[in-house]
Amino acid sequence: MREVVTVQLGGFANFVGAHFWNFQDEVLGSLEDGGQIGLDMDVLYRVGETRQGIATYMPRLLALDLRGSLGAVRAAGSLYEYSPQLQSSSVNTWTGPTVVHRHEAIPKNDFLKYLDAESEGWNAGDHSNQPSFSSIEFQSTNVPESSRSRDIAPSEETKERSLVKSLDGSVEFWTDYLKAHLHPRSVYELPNTFHGVTPFDNYSCGQGFFKEQEQLEEVENRLRFFVEECDHLQGFQFMVDNSGGFAAVAADFLEAVGDEYNRTPHLLFSLRPPWSPPSASHRDAVIASLHESVSLARLSSLTNLLVPVGLQQLASSQFSKYTCVNDSKIFHTSALYATALNTITLPFRMQVSGPTEASQQKGVGSSDMSNTVRLVSCSQQKKIALLEAAVPGPPLPVGTPGAFDLTSLSSLTPDVDQSYFGTQAAEALVIQGARISGGGGSASVAQVLECTYTGKPANRRGAISYCQLSVSPNPVPIPVPFPCIFGPNISARGDILPNSIASVAGRGGLDILSIPVAARLTSRDSLLPYVKGRLMSFRKLGLSRASIGGGVLEDWGFMKEEVQDLAEVLGNLAGAYSDRMHASSTDSD
Repeated sequence: MREVVTVQLGGFANFVGAHFWNFQDEVLGSLEDGGQIGLDMDVLYRVGETRQGIATYMPRLLALDLRGSLGAVRAAGSLYEYSPQLQSSSVNTWTGPTVVHRHEAIPKNDFLKYLDAESEGWNAGDHSNQPSFSSIEFQSTNVPESSRSRDIAPSEETKERSLVKSLDGSVEFWTDYLKAHLHPRSVYELPNTFHGVTPFDNYSCGQGFFKEQEQLEEVENRLRFFVEECDHLQGFQFMVDNSGGFAAVAADFLEAVGDEYNRTPHLLFSLRPPWSPPSASHRDAVIASLHESVSLARLSSLTNLLVPVGLQQLASSQFSKYTCVNDSKIFHTSALYATALNTITLPFRMQVSGPTEASQQKGVGSSDMSNTVRLVSCSQQKKIALLEAAVPGPPLPVGTPGAFDLTSLSSLTPDVDQSYFGTQAAEALVIQGARISGGGGSASVAQVLECTYTGKPANRRGAISYCQLSVSPNPVPIPVPFPCIFGPNISARGDILPNSIASVAGRGGLDILSIPVAARLTSRDSLLPYVKGRLMSFRKLGLSRASIGGGVLEDWGFMKEEVQDLAEVLGNLAGAYSDRMHASSTDSD
């Protein structure tokens, strides 16, 4: 067993995480029915037991957010009658004036009520064939798309469709659509904050939250609880909201736990939703720019591999070609990013394949986090990685060796130069549930291997020094609460069809059963503009005496020597992706 502990910090990270865990919930249901093979879900989940002796299977997860960010769901969850000891979040040593914010209890939405009714029925012993969001089964793919039959009455299907559609306009909290039950130690709400009240939109807002020893110890104890249960911890996967103060919270957290877990791999996804350009205020623009630079410098120095994820405009990007995503809805955008993260981390939970052909048909390319991080980072020489993905993944042209169209993978990392590839130092490529072009059905692992790396790599766009290929026959199962964002030319199994099969775009978990996905993590030189832009901006705004940036950094608590250190970190990062750029930057100092 090689476990992974997941840490989510901040609102958008938790939105992405909720979709991620919904994917895992679908896989668990499919494993029970024999629908998914070659996966070990114990990597992400822990076995436990309530005080009543009821067995539980919950994510090995620590999630941090503002108070009031859970909506109608309690932080302690619903399976445990849990009365934690007095926490730092309830200790008040402040003797000055106080401000009290009272908020009416938030009612559960219809979707959560439906899930509660399901759970109550099951716990009461009613295990009949009641309609279930977690166990919806469809007929074979030979059935016309317009008649995907399920073993429920039409009236019940209409009710479900109405519930799912209602989520699109009503989701306010990440718990509004989360299907997984969480352990009482999983969610920690930052003290002295409140969702929608406390400003938390830039780096300074998150500074100093762990200066109080009680608060730091509480979070460390929660993390230690999950770590100490592991037989052989393979690493931490971090999802960090980089759009505001949680970038600073994450950096302080990583710094605090660094000594205890410095030998354990840290893979960090720095996430942010689509955003508008800074306001006309010059100071706001400076703050936004410095936030990007400081966050990159600090987080990259505290983790083994950092993956920036988040396009300024997702809906109009090539990645969203087959979707109708709405950039203003983080319920939408977080779902697409979670799909890519689910696939790129798949090798960590794949079972090791044996030498036989039958064993390899369950998937090949299982890898632990340490090997993947070491490969992509070129043994820590390149600490920033580019994430590319295709959702749905490209069709497989069986019979044409080496012709799998990997050029269809689009960058989810902002500000990269996709016209410049240079030398791809290393990459990890994951192909999940590939479909044969022309409606040929599911591709075997052997067919994917043949079409991907055999023959002349005409579509590789750059030399590769090292590569890791992971192939799983399992497509990504689409959970029912997944937003209705797939286009009308996507089939129930994720085939990209030449003609529309639906009159209206916007199809989700009740229409799409599963999709193929391809994702790639690489440290190639396309990242140069991303890193260089933040270096140049920091030098201009943070080091220049003529800029107000110096005062901003001082307000954030950075001393002059620390500012110089941050600039040096950014310079070293940029230098790893281009010796020529590093030389020119040095000359310009």
